Amino acid sequence: MADDVSDEAIAHQPVMVHEIVQGLALEMGNTVVDATAGRGGHAQAIAEAIGSSGTLLLMDLDLNNLAFASERVRALPNAPRVIAVHANFSSVAQALRANALCVDAFLADLGFASNQMSDSMRGFSFATAGPLDMRLDQSKGESAQALLARVSEKELADLIFQLGEDPFSRRIARRIIYVRDLGLLKTTSDLAKAVASAYGGKARQSRMHPATRTFMALRIAVNKELESLGAILSVIQHEIASFWPVQSVDFKLQTNQIPASQRPPNDIAIEGVNSGTPHSWLAKNARIAILAFHSLEDRLVKRAFTDWERQGWVTRIGRKPLVASEAECDENPRSRSAKLRTVRIVGI
Repeated sequence: MADDVSDEAIAHQPVMVHEIVQGLALEMGNTVVDATAGRGGHAQAIAEAIGSSGTLLLMDLDLNNLAFASERVRALPNAPRVIAVHANFSSVAQALRANALCVDAFLADLGFASNQMSDSMRGFSFATAGPLDMRLDQSKGESAQALLARVSEKELADLIFQLGEDPFSRRIARRIIYVRDLGLLKTTSDLAKAVASAYGGKARQSRMHPATRTFMALRIAVNKELESLGAILSVIQHEIASFWPVQSVDFKLQTNQIPASQRPPNDIAIEGVNSGTPHSWLAKNARIAILAFHSLEDRLVKRAFTDWERQGWVTRIGRKPLVASEAECDENPRSRSAKLRTVRIVGI
């Protein structure tokens, strides 16, 4: 198994590993959360930094990737204590409290693992024909096929425009619904062809495949990615705010830039501070790093971090997000769109 882990780990290249480890200021014995473990690339680097006296909690919606990442870390010499939790990262507080842990550093990589994109059966890629699934956790939730079967043309156009930011969203939605109603929308290839036909000759004017934004929009919708990101930012915000001896804070995480269907539930958005937190899961000088890959995600992270800093709760590590070096972009094209933002909680 160790050889298999080594071979597969090489195939997936984690993004901005050095910058993440440096920004999190990891030390031996730290307790860290990798809230999106994936194939364990970042987790391995974190494990090597915190050593056998440290604790690493791994979370992921993809059960196979979570198992792979856990095995990869445990196979290291001087591996830390590893706890694996199959759950959305918005459940981080419950996972940490259940294990009586208080973390020194938190990481969320909002990208996708290369094996998810290359596996045609997952439905994320239009390179080869596969089922229209797109779920990170294939054991539950609505697939892309089910979503496309129920939405109206207007709903689909809004989804593609809001989540994919595609200016041809109405034309694309009209074509997809037409193909769907003919009973010809069954695979990722069918969807990609429908989108390409909606673009017509304009498809040849861009280096990007015309279906790229539509696939991204559907993936975001199926996995409720912006809703989950808004939820975890609210959960972290609530914990940070509870450190200050104030009963009520005139502050609320701004979610107005998230499409309504992707916003966190009302009972998650925090309007004030609950001083009765049963167990603090975040250290008072903890570092928080979030790696985003598209503008909708990064906008939310930027707004939250900026607002927290204005409240005097955190210090941003750098005024602008870090991006991958030219050398890394050449070696790993996935890193080109990555933006890393890191904050440190101001100790009190």
